[in-house]
Amino acid sequence: MRYTEVMSFELNGVQIKTTLTNDVKVIDEHILSFLQPTDNHRTKVIGFDMEWRPPSMLEPAIFQLCDGNSCLIFHLHPKNPVPLSLRNFLCQPNYTFVGCGIKDNFDYLKKRSGTGCKNAVELGTLAATLMDKPHLGFCGVDELAFVVNKLDLRKYRPLNLTFNWGYYPVSEELAKLATVNVYSYYNIGSALFEREDLRAFGALTKDIYLIPRALAGLEL
Repeated sequence: MRYTEVMSFELNGVQIKTTLTNDVKVIDEHILSFLQPTDNHRTKVIGFDMEWRPPSMLEPAIFQLCDGNSCLIFHLHPKNPVPLSLRNFLCQPNYTFVGCGIKDNFDYLKKRSGTGCKNAVELGTLAATLMDKPHLGFCGVDELAFVVNKLDLRKYRPLNLTFNWGYYPVSEELAKLATVNVYSYYNIGSALFEREDLRAFGALTKDIYLIPRALAGLEL
């Protein structure tokens, strides 16, 4: 049975629109909406997460994606393949997919279904490198959001949840949890890549400043 519902959740004053579905046509259309170029023509950041089907945890149950404007949460039936639109999207060179545990998710997904990702970035590793704080490499989304975005996610999480991603449609509480997580991945990733751009720009301007000084010291 096909199912689609659009919900709205608030996070730090931002209203996030989330589409929950198991309809391949809706999935395809939403992924197409992600394929919009950025205003600055930089690599586009996409928050990405997955949940695995209990009790075996061997099959993907829920996929979650967010581009900062909207989130897509879709259910995959055990007998259905990963949608072709998602497979193609994950291979786009100008998109970077970010998350916590994303490398492990894609490694396992590759083994199970042959679905890989061209550009997948682990947020903990990225934060540890750019902020020169090695311990961040071992942190989850709550700690990273607090350090990078100065945002305490705990007050936005539903309480007393029973986590079973195998049932569909997922409850509103689980949908909120998934939205908070995947939107935060996007937010953290965007902030970190902006920091990386500023650091690269600073290094470039320093080099430009040093070139005339170096040339002035040359004997002609």
